[in-house]
Amino acid sequence: MSVKLPKKDDVAVDMAPMIDMVFLLLIFFMVASVVTEMNKVEVKLPEAKHAKVPEETKDRMMLSVDADNQIYVNTTPVDIKELKELITQELDLNENLRIMIRADARVEYETNKKIMMACAEVGATDLIYASFEE
Repeated sequence: MSVKLPKKDDVAVDMAPMIDMVFLLLIFFMVASVVTEMNKVEVKLPEAKHAKVPEETKDRMMLSVDADNQIYVNTTPVDIKELKELITQELDLNENLRIMIRADARVEYETNKKIMMACAEVGATDLIYASFEE
C-alpha cells in the first residue's frame, strides 16, 4: 500500500504588499524627520576643543538662545521672568530637573549670565551648554 502525495505547485511569495510597506515606512520616516527639525530654534552652536556629548539628554528641559539673545523654552519665546516661572513649575514636578541650553555662538555673555542666575535663583543647578567638538 503506497500513499500518493498531492502534486506540489511552485510556491511563490507575493512581493507587492512588502514593497508597499517599505515605501510607506520610508515616507513616514521622511515626514517625521522633517517635523522634528521644524521644532527646533535655529542656533549656530559654538565649537569647543574639549566638548563632550552628554551621557543622556532626554528628560532635560531644553532652552535655546538665538543670535538676537531671545530665549526660548522648546520653541516658545520667553523673558527671564517667564523663564523663572516655567523652571519653578518644572521643579515642582521633578526636583532633579536638568536643563540643556542651546546658545548661539554669537549670544552675549550677559544673556548667558542672566539665564544661569535665573536658574540658580529658583533652585535649578544641573545645567549643560550644548557645543560642537572642534
